[in-house]
Amino acid sequence: MKHLVAGLVAVVLALTPALAKDQLVKLTLDGRPVDRVGGIALLHDGLVYADSVDLVKTFDGLVVFAGTSERIEIRGHVGTFTAGMRGATVDQVRVLLPGAPFVRNGDLYVPLEFFITRIASAHVRFTPGRADIRVNANPLS
Repeated sequence: MKHLVAGLVAVVLALTPALAKDQLVKLTLDGRPVDRVGGIALLHDGLVYADSVDLVKTFDGLVVFAGTSERIEIRGHVGTFTAGMRGATVDQVRVLLPGAPFVRNGDLYVPLEFFITRIASAHVRFTPGRADIRVNANPLS
């Protein structure tokens, strides 16, 4: 029994630093906060990720859950993302993501810039500790 408890404690301690080193990133949409309690976006291994479901809600999209994968549709663009896999499918084309999506507290986090530019057809600007999504209906401005 002692070995089982010690093993569980070791696993919990091994996982805790990974979450602790992630930094919350303030996310705005055209200047308005998008963040929810606990943060929608975070800096993880040098790349900004965001909760895919919160992004889908922000852009009034559709998400279908299939195990560790999510099929997301926004504005006619369709993407399939899988936890732990750098490969994804966007509009029926296989692509390589800048980082692998991961699960944190039961939510799938995807690379923010890739999601915004390729799925949501918007722009994102990064400053330290902040990411601002810009939706521009007029691509010439």
